Amino acid sequence: AQGLSAKILARKAGAENATSDYQNILRDPEVDLVMVTTRHNLHARMVIEALRNGKSVFVEKPLCLNETELDDIIRAYQGAPEGTTLTVGFNRRFSPFAEKMRRLLGDGPKNIVATMNAGFIPREVWVHDLEIGGGRIIGEACHFIDLCSFLAGSEVVAVCMNALGENPEENTDNASILLRYANGTNAVINYFANGSKSYAKERVEVFSQERVLVLDNWRKLTGYGFKGFSSMKAGMDKGQKRQFTLLNERIREGGKPLIPFGSILNTTKATFACITSLKERCWVNL
Repeated sequence: AQGLSAKILARKAGAENATSDYQNILRDPEVDLVMVTTRHNLHARMVIEALRNGKSVFVEKPLCLNETELDDIIRAYQGAPEGTTLTVGFNRRFSPFAEKMRRLLGDGPKNIVATMNAGFIPREVWVHDLEIGGGRIIGEACHFIDLCSFLAGSEVVAVCMNALGENPEENTDNASILLRYANGTNAVINYFANGSKSYAKERVEVFSQERVLVLDNWRKLTGYGFKGFSSMKAGMDKGQKRQFTLLNERIREGGKPLIPFGSILNTTKATFACITSLKERCWVNL
């Protein structure tokens, strides 16, 4: 946001250049990838401008905040030069734990229960502002929708969301999301901000073909009913490092997008459907 702080950070990171005007980045012919890590309300505009300038884009979640922005992004992506890619920071699918789960589970319908003990954030913080942050369901729960879709090996076809309280607001951060998938998978995402900090922040359970997988806070995966697999332990790994390693390879060598564009759209539309479902108190078909 400020030129001086940008210069200081660039020096610490060993970056060649620093600027407080991102148009300089878009005009630079040596730039192949633009990374958008601003507040959420700026994501769509910057993604669109980067794509129109022929740059591949990595944007932190969420991709955008509403359907109008999403439609504009789709048009920009479709009009971008061949080989231009768009990646959203859905890093959890790249965790070795998630990849192991996907291999063990295989195809077919599953029951998934994903719980995020997200923690309390004061109401005045920008993430709750619908115009700037979009609320924590659109801004953060999208992580778990993408993860469930990855584990399901399918796309969401319908969404239903209920939230805590008699008259919950659109920017609620205490809600349960029910996802119906095209392949018959059923997923429940519990996104709660009213839990204890001493409890694990994230937990995923998958039930399939008389087998169960339990992932505890991205540190331990336990299997029940799997031949040849009982558990996997490691330091906390939510997939960020692997995602950026793979992204760097794609930018240098080419290849398919890390996450299919259709999957990114499906996850984004599902988050919007969550809010529609809450307001209209019904299932929403995608």
